[in-house]
Amino acid sequence: MALRHLAASWSAVDRDRIFAATLLGGVALLLCELRFEHHEVLGESWHSWIPLIYTAVTLLGGLVALLRWDGKGRRVLAMLFGAGIAVGLLGFWFHTDGHLVTGLRNILLAWRVPLGQDGGIKMGSQPPALAPLAFCGLGTLGLVVCAAPAAKVSTASE
Repeated sequence: MALRHLAASWSAVDRDRIFAATLLGGVALLLCELRFEHHEVLGESWHSWIPLIYTAVTLLGGLVALLRWDGKGRRVLAMLFGAGIAVGLLGFWFHTDGHLVTGLRNILLAWRVPLGQDGGIKMGSQPPALAPLAFCGLGTLGLVVCAAPAAKVSTASE
């Protein structure tokens, strides 16, 4: 009985805020991973800073947005997550040097290489083509959670 009451009192908006906070946790982990993975190229090219700046801004803005969720916070967080999709697509472009189809082709051809062999590609010689698309995934999930407030659900006991 108590569990049913607890579930009924946990509104969809509260769930959305918790899901958004969880996604921001994913952004924080991505920031840590990016700082490690990009440590060599940060001094070489300006575009390697884009995902780091985006994740830092999203974390800071996201924390403020969570505190102001019922006001404009939800919309601000939706915009930040939407920008993540753009960052992911831009990163995909940079990681493949603008040759998107070739980058995808190389990923698919890796399935033909026998296990234990490198297929003629030296590890670390090129950035992982699909890695930036993690931003697209987080951004899409964030948009689903933040884009529109959930409709109020009425319970049978009301």
